[in-house]
Amino acid sequence: MELMKFLYVLLVLALIRNIMLYKTYHSVPLLELKRRARQRDKRASGLYKVAAYDSVLDLLQWLFCASVGAVLLIWSARTDWWLAAAVVVVAAWLVVWGKFSADGWGGALAGLFAPFDELILSIFSPLLSPLAKLLAPGRRAPSHTGLYEKRDVLEFIKQQKDQTDNRVPESDLLIAFNAMQFGDKQVGRVMTPRRQVKLVKGNELAGPILTDELHNTGFSRFPVVADSAKAASPKIIGTLYLSQLIGYDGNAKVKELADKNVYFINEDNNLRQALNAFLKTHHHLLIVVNSFEEMVGVLSLEDVLEQILGKQIVDEFDNYENLRAVAADAAKHDHTDHKETHTEPPAAPASVN
Repeated sequence: MELMKFLYVLLVLALIRNIMLYKTYHSVPLLELKRRARQRDKRASGLYKVAAYDSVLDLLQWLFCASVGAVLLIWSARTDWWLAAAVVVVAAWLVVWGKFSADGWGGALAGLFAPFDELILSIFSPLLSPLAKLLAPGRRAPSHTGLYEKRDVLEFIKQQKDQTDNRVPESDLLIAFNAMQFGDKQVGRVMTPRRQVKLVKGNELAGPILTDELHNTGFSRFPVVADSAKAASPKIIGTLYLSQLIGYDGNAKVKELADKNVYFINEDNNLRQALNAFLKTHHHLLIVVNSFEEMVGVLSLEDVLEQILGKQIVDEFDNYENLRAVAADAAKHDHTDHKETHTEPPAAPASVN
């Protein structure tokens, strides 16, 4: 009789233990356990070795709990009905309302039994794996995330930054936030306007004077025109890179040194289309035109990347940190000179990075 009572108590404890373990292992995502294990958390390392069996672990626990529960129910009903009722109530409470965390004493208990559970799972895994694979899709039906539109994702990223336990660098969150929006921005809102672009005449002689003039603007790329730079809609015949002039002591004209490839984009296109154009053409400067095919500005690859990174890109030939500020300042000085001399001002000595 004493042996029967001992077995009965042992089965009750085993049922309670497995229900607690099931809820403990489901209190933390598998990826989180893996992350903690990589940080040499001993408890997480032990729990992860068991949790990694995933659906096999769940199936084994369900089979064990169902079998032991049925045995206890029949056993209790044949002895005392109140005992059977007590077993049902305790099991129901553990399943429905019981809360056990991997960080609490439930996790400590799971860690204590982890080596034993790992051994049992390694033995039964070959037998249960095929069945677990069949049951997994229905048992683990994916739940809806609640995200319906882009603005929901943007709001989630903003909230993530303010989380006290946030582990994502703010710079990465900023890039993700900007990347979600840059495709909605139009080229015309990001480009360098025509009045702030330094155009270089193709017939101009390349040499130290021109190099110094272009270097002082603080930019590194310049559209090359066939006619006057002051024309309402100049003909673009190439792109001159400042790096092509550094150290050059020849007597060639600008059009002979410039890259002859010229590519255009409409100001109403979005930045996603612009980025595709950069990737397709392998060119770093696009001439922006309006619906009348008139040049209204220029767009560089850096302009697009800056919208994603959220900060200015400065290369080795850039003379100032804020290139557009340089252009605006130069235009302001030109306007002041015009007032003082009452003559037509030259084109704003600004350019494109």
